[in-house]
Amino acid sequence: MSLTTGHGGPTAAEYLAAARTFPTGVTVVATRYRDGTPAKTVSAFASLSLDPLLIAVAIGRHSPLVWAARASGVLSVNVLRHDQQEVADYYAAPERGRAQPPPVGLVRERTGAPVLDDCLSWFDCRLVTVTPGGDHALLIGQVVGVRGGSGTPLVHHAGRYRGLSPAAPLHRTPPPRQTPLPHQQGTSA
Repeated sequence: MSLTTGHGGPTAAEYLAAARTFPTGVTVVATRYRDGTPAKTVSAFASLSLDPLLIAVAIGRHSPLVWAARASGVLSVNVLRHDQQEVADYYAAPERGRAQPPPVGLVRERTGAPVLDDCLSWFDCRLVTVTPGGDHALLIGQVVGVRGGSGTPLVHHAGRYRGLSPAAPLHRTPPPRQTPLPHQQGTSA
């Protein structure tokens, strides 16, 4: 069975245009490898399971981060705050082109995976599996440590970073008044 749509299906450009309408949080996924800290900005992150505690991230299958996470068996997912676009840009750049030092410090947690010292929240994970997913690899990690914070997350939408404004109350429109059907109306005798 082929996963391609075949003749008449959407193009990659059409797919991307539709996918860009879905806002996502911005994370930095990191692992340890020898003396280095491979890390990358990733927006394809999801909470996967509560029993056991699992997360999933999708990373380009040729990224050095994928093989480094396989080799180390650990990874972290760091959720960025609305004011951390500089951090997102830093880890989105190729590793060889990054200025030093990084804009935020890294510390090692329970698994030895590096986590951002300053971010909205982080998940410290043991790698459970790596599953192929087209041009990406899906890394599934079991969460062994977390730190949550308060604040507003950095969001990626329509090719741009954005913050969230304070939520305004939702005003629900009342349902339209229904007119009884003729057979439901009372009849006069």
